[in-house]
Amino acid sequence: MDHFELLGVGRDATTIEIKKAYRKLANKYHPDKNTSVEDGEKFQLIQKSYDAISDPKKRALYLKSNYTIITDPREVADSFWHNALS
Repeated sequence: MDHFELLGVGRDATTIEIKKAYRKLANKYHPDKNTSVEDGEKFQLIQKSYDAISDPKKRALYLKSNYTIITDPREVADSFWHNALS
């Protein structure tokens, strides 16, 4: 799930654009306005997406998480030998 795609904004969107997109979708899918379970689930996804990218620091972490970050070189060696021997 891509948070930017879910909110309908680009990766270069400003905080204000993200907030406007969130409010528009939140009004559309809010459980008080809709009784369907699917809309309630969609609303929760919209909230999670907004929480993940509304703060510039969290957004930067989210964008960086698309890349593999190696924290322990032993993990690389283990996966290399596991793949080489299988």
